[in-house]
Amino acid sequence: MDRKRLLLGATLVGGALLWSEWTLWRVSREDYPAPAPHVDTDADEAIIVLGYPSRRGDRPGLIQRYRVRVAVRSRDPRAGRSVLIFTGGNPRRHHARRSEAAVMADYAVDVFGVDPADILLEEKANNTWENIGLSLPLAEPFPVVKIASNTSHARRGRRYLRKQAPEIADRLRPTRDHRPGELLWLKPLIALYRR
Repeated sequence: MDRKRLLLGATLVGGALLWSEWTLWRVSREDYPAPAPHVDTDADEAIIVLGYPSRRGDRPGLIQRYRVRVAVRSRDPRAGRSVLIFTGGNPRRHHARRSEAAVMADYAVDVFGVDPADILLEEKANNTWENIGLSLPLAEPFPVVKIASNTSHARRGRRYLRKQAPEIADRLRPTRDHRPGELLWLKPLIALYRR
């Protein structure tokens, strides 16, 4: 009996993981312009990195670190200039002294060696809608725009961008927010987060 339960449990867990991988792979490809307009391969790009609350002591948490990693690996080495726009404010929430944007930007510089000259900060946003809206003036001059976050959240950001500035949303290009096996134990929860 114990062996059957173990087999059933393993089957259910395996099924949930396969379902979440497939769901997030599909979500990672949604809400982009179709067909994408042609842009020169050396065009400048702006990557909007959506905020998330920092840990106590202004330390980047798992979600912040993941979003920075997605942003860094999504930079196109052929781009003329690749700027990371970190967005997120409200440092008083969760007893933080510094904005979410500043904490993530420091992590990008310290861990990934991103040049501080390639970083812009938006430090007033308190939610995803504001992350997008308040970052628009910074992203507007760039012919290529990307949104970096966990897969479902990035799709929500793309939808918000389409509602707030359709002309900029037409410049959207994919980020590398989905990798098979990455954050595997969190993926079923992320896949269920599909607003």
